[in-house]
Amino acid sequence: MTDCFSTDAAHIRQLCGPEEIRNQCEIISHNRLLPEVLNAFPNFVLVLNRFRQIVFANNPVLKLVDQENLVDILGKTPGDVLNCLHAVNSEFGCGSTEFCSKCGSDKVFNSFQLHGRHDVEECRIIQYGSDRAFDFRVHIAPLPEERHDLFLFFLTDISHEKRRRVLERIFFHDMANIANGMVGLSRIMRKKEMAEDQKRRFHKALHHSAERLAAEIDAQRDLTAAESDELQLRLKSNSSMTMLREVAAFYNHNGLAGGCQVRIAEGSADVSLLTDHRLLNRILGNMVKNALEARPYKGLVRLGCIDLGHEVEFWVHNEGDIPKEVQLQIFKRSFSTKGVGRGLGTYSIKLLGERYLQGHVSFLSNPEDGTTFRFRCPVDFPYPDK
Repeated sequence: MTDCFSTDAAHIRQLCGPEEIRNQCEIISHNRLLPEVLNAFPNFVLVLNRFRQIVFANNPVLKLVDQENLVDILGKTPGDVLNCLHAVNSEFGCGSTEFCSKCGSDKVFNSFQLHGRHDVEECRIIQYGSDRAFDFRVHIAPLPEERHDLFLFFLTDISHEKRRRVLERIFFHDMANIANGMVGLSRIMRKKEMAEDQKRRFHKALHHSAERLAAEIDAQRDLTAAESDELQLRLKSNSSMTMLREVAAFYNHNGLAGGCQVRIAEGSADVSLLTDHRLLNRILGNMVKNALEARPYKGLVRLGCIDLGHEVEFWVHNEGDIPKEVQLQIFKRSFSTKGVGRGLGTYSIKLLGERYLQGHVSFLSNPEDGTTFRFRCPVDFPYPDK
């Protein structure tokens, strides 16, 4: 059976013209009952042709994409209409990039076309421009008139469900780890006779644990507010070198580096920039934390900054490389290599860095050079009020 939904770019170009799209749309409209039934669905339903072009969308879809008239989206693909970051940046649109091969919608199409299976997958989309993240549960079914090569495409928005579940799991996981460490320290201090210098070290470790606990609570609160567009910026003048020193000291002195040394690169620029210290510290901290988790055993993590005139670029490097399959899904909220419900680090870097601090996040990774994450942001914040 021919794969009608291949991500091969040459195949994607074989789209139906406007007249054929209108004919396919009329197949739906002539069946008076079908549009009424699909519009009665509370979830999103599309009717697509064999090239993934939209020939019908129910009312919830039109509301989601802020369109009043179906005509405005006829012939487009779901990724184009939803303004998917990868679809917008591709010459051939939705389904044509290597990122699409990891998308749930691509998987259900191919599974149905090749094997006739009605699989259910998750489709993760980051919206171009807004950086708004969607999580959909998707599946496909043939229209009863199979000879027309039209398909029902169902999308259920599970973004809130996924967000709540992930945030809860991460929050309770991290809180439990830190709290258990504090309990262990306090028990040792209560039962063991200690010299004054040893007692001071234990007090210091306990104090650092309490600081980490407060920081984690603040981080979860800020991330929840950021996703709800309720996060308020606190802008003030900051020194890039001071920021680097704070982050490096936090991981080196609190035992969080796991025996690895976090070093500031020689020649790093000291730039004065107007930004939110709390959010920039969180972004740099997540970059370092991810680098520590990904580095080879006893590897080195380096961080630095470059003066670009009107912008400053912060970077964090580790010697490990990211597998290609993981690279294609980095920055998606619900994707993680750490297990179910884990790993919001790269997603929060992008969310806070681009939506709120008006910067740009990127990375490069290969076996020869290791992995470098970069965050470039303006020296003078362009919008005094968010």
